Amino acid sequence: AAEAAGVGELQTAWELAVRRVYEQHTRLLQAQIQAAEAKALELNLAVRDSLDRLRREEEAKQSLRDEAAGVKAKLRGVQDDMESTRKNYDNQLAMLTEHICTLSAKLSDKDSNLAGFHSQKVL
Repeated sequence: AAEAAGVGELQTAWELAVRRVYEQHTRLLQAQIQAAEAKALELNLAVRDSLDRLRREEEAKQSLRDEAAGVKAKLRGVQDDMESTRKNYDNQLAMLTEHICTLSAKLSDKDSNLAGFHSQKVL
C-alpha cells in the first residue's frame, strides 16, 4: 500500500511537471499569437494606408492625364488657328503683290504715255 501511494505520488508529481511544461508552452504560444495578431493588425493598417495613398495617386494621375488631354486639344486648336491665319496672310500677301504689280504696270503705261505726250508736245 505504501508502495502504491509512492507510485501515485510520483505519477502525480510527473503529471504536475508535465502540466506545468504544457501550460508554459501554451502561455508562450499565446504570447506569440498575440504578437502575430498585433503585427497583422499593424500590417493591415499599413496596407490600407498604402491603398488609400495609391488610390489618391491614381486619381491625381488621371486628373493630370485629363488636364494634359485638354491642353493638347487647346494646342491643336491654336495650331489650327495659326495655320489658318498664316494661309490667310499668305493669300493676302499674294493678292497685294499682284495688285502692286498691276498698279506698277499701269503706272509704267501712264509714264510711257506721258513721256510720249511730252515728246509730241515738244514737237
